[in-house]
Formats: sequence, structure tokens, C-alpha cells
Amino acid sequence: MDAATLIRFLGTIFETRGTEIVCSEFFELLPRYVDLVESSGEPGAAQSAFPQVAQHIVQCMECGEEYQALLEVTRPRR
Repeated sequence: MDAATLIRFLGTIFETRGTEIVCSEFFELLPRYVDLVESSGEPGAAQSAFPQVAQHIVQCMECGEEYQALLEVTRPRR
């Protein structure tokens, strides 16, 4: 395991909270989260409204990738 992977793994462990959502709950909330990011222009509003979704993005690499992909799809092309 390289150093970057180890650091990400340890960060994930230390960011664990008492109440978390599973991937299926994340996918149910993700469209609303992305809509809020897009309508507010910044992730801070969505993070405040959906703290468990924001936390899951940090902890689950696959879901984080899905979040980034959905953001790219919803953003207008320039």
C-alpha cells in the first residue's frame, strides 16, 4: 500500500461518525444534494442541509466518484 492510499484510509477511519448512511440511502439523497449544490453555487449549503451525504462522499470512494460524475453531467458546458 502506498503512502497516499494509507493516508486516505486512515482519514476515512478518523472521520467516522456515530450516525452514517449506507450507499443505498446516499443514492436516494444524491439528486437533491447535487440540485442544492448547483442552485446555491457552492457545496456549503448542501453540506449543511445534508451532512450525512457530505460525510459519505468523503468516506466512500465509489459514491464520491458518482457524486463527481453527476455534478459533471448537470453542469452546463462552457
